[in-house]
Amino acid sequence: MKSGKIYSFSDVILAMALTMGGFVLFNGLQPPLQHHFNLLFDANQYEKAYGYFSGKTEYYRVNYPFSVRILVPWLAAHLPFGDITENFKAVNLLFSLAWVPLWFLVSKKVGLNRIKTWVGWFWITFHWVGVLKGNLSDPITVDVPIYFFQLFLAYCLIARKWGFLLLATPLMTIQKESLLPLLLVLAIYPGISLWRRHDKKAPIAILAAFLISLLTLKITGHYFPPANVGKNGAVNLFYNTLGLLGHPDLFFRWVCAITLAYGGFLWASIRNYSFRPSPILSHQQWMVPLALTYAFFSLFAGGDFTRIAFLGSPFVMLLLLRNLELTALQMGILLAISVPAMRLLGSIPDGGTDFETWTTWYPEYAPWNWLVIYCCYTVTVVLASWRWLKNTASDQKIN
Repeated sequence: MKSGKIYSFSDVILAMALTMGGFVLFNGLQPPLQHHFNLLFDANQYEKAYGYFSGKTEYYRVNYPFSVRILVPWLAAHLPFGDITENFKAVNLLFSLAWVPLWFLVSKKVGLNRIKTWVGWFWITFHWVGVLKGNLSDPITVDVPIYFFQLFLAYCLIARKWGFLLLATPLMTIQKESLLPLLLVLAIYPGISLWRRHDKKAPIAILAAFLISLLTLKITGHYFPPANVGKNGAVNLFYNTLGLLGHPDLFFRWVCAITLAYGGFLWASIRNYSFRPSPILSHQQWMVPLALTYAFFSLFAGGDFTRIAFLGSPFVMLLLLRNLELTALQMGILLAISVPAMRLLGSIPDGGTDFETWTTWYPEYAPWNWLVIYCCYTVTVVLASWRWLKNTASDQKIN
């Protein structure tokens, strides 16, 4: 089954129009989180940053790591809509549209065909913790721009646009500090390997970007110090690791969470992974460490397994989709077992006023009766992937 050319300009325009339509639809159907009733939600910290940048408060009293994520609160504070929720929604809408052209561009760079490109766009856009729904449920957030910046990072790496990477690093860093460990991982692999193969420009550029990101964080932390003095990424990681060691059941919850994030795409790719030595494609040397880093983040960087796992979806979906070579029938089976994880119908409960119901949507927090349901779904997806989603011969696949 041939899918023709990879994409056209009309594909990008159509995807952006559908994204806009999805935003309008979910904006009308999904009630926003009343975060004031639960101080555990990140929106309470971003509201403090917004208040400072909009001149409503004199002192910057924001906890780490939210204190260094100044880009989105600053942008929202300078919009004219007057209401914090509407201003954050405006920033979210801007980046909800901005990531789409980059997705089609980078998909072409890694060799995704038109069908896979559209499937990836649909998954990332309409998944319940993806670009639209989850961020309209909790609109006072800095998560939406990360889809744009991660694709920009992927483009710079694959196309070897090192000047663009260095120029954008400060902006990407003050959007979210997770860029720093990503660059550190890339400096190790494939950085060291590339250096040994006498490709020195790439590791030098990545190391330079890492140092720029580190310097940006130091400067940001100096001018916007955290209210919780003594907290940093290493301290948070240590306490999160202790929490996991004390609750080994969280690992099973994590497996269910990443299944809910990526459905059959994850398990079909694992099913088709080959341990035989094979040449590493140019895009894989970048996407594999980035995807694995987000898998690490999802387990150790905080309790929100599902949301954090999905924040890496630009890297993860590019990698998973590129590795799958399925027939049209197999793609239908893959979508059939995966779409339920998207939760296209229904609204995310308000975690502020009904926290107990809100927890049922997240395997990491769900009560045991709901966890059993998530485990059953995970087992079903794994078995179906092993039974029906083996990669096929090249003359039968969708390409």
